[in-house]
Amino acid sequence: MDEEATSRPDLRELGRNAIRAEIVQRAVVLLDERGFDQTTVEDIAAAVGISPRSFFRYFPTKEDIVLGDLVPLGHVVEKALMDRPADESAWSALRGALAPLVDLADSDPVAVLRSTRVALSTPGLRAKSIERHTLWAALLVPVLSPRLTTKKQKHSEMAAGALAQSALACLYVATIAWVDSDGTASYSELLDEAFDAVARP
Repeated sequence: MDEEATSRPDLRELGRNAIRAEIVQRAVVLLDERGFDQTTVEDIAAAVGISPRSFFRYFPTKEDIVLGDLVPLGHVVEKALMDRPADESAWSALRGALAPLVDLADSDPVAVLRSTRVALSTPGLRAKSIERHTLWAALLVPVLSPRLTTKKQKHSEMAAGALAQSALACLYVATIAWVDSDGTASYSELLDEAFDAVARP
């Protein structure tokens, strides 16, 4: 079999991902305009031009439209942390590892602001966002722990967990502030402020 052919992504999967992206794009606009709780799967399906049954082929729940990409983004942050300079402090490395998220927001602020506003619009969605951050922390701890392995630091894994959770809390409050500003404030500067507040209380 042709090695090049087998290394290419399955065309059906490419098509499926394109359809999922289109559903997300249209659905988030509707959810932002009408409100998450006020918008049904039937409303979304009608707006996209598919049946509710077809909707569930792409998304297990309505929440997955808003939160489905958060786990892959955690791997982006994990990779960014791995790539930080070895002599950088753990706290500075965590701040640097969040830069790809800022870059993503800067690349398409209207779409990211809209989807983030929806993700923060209900207590249930906010809770799920924080739950995903817990999963991110689990990814970051093994990468962060070696930076903390010293004679003074007996429990580097615990310390890494505390730092990772603190960094993600900073991300959360900075994101809320960015959404509250309707995207007019600098996301990067808000994140810097949050990190500085924790570093120098």
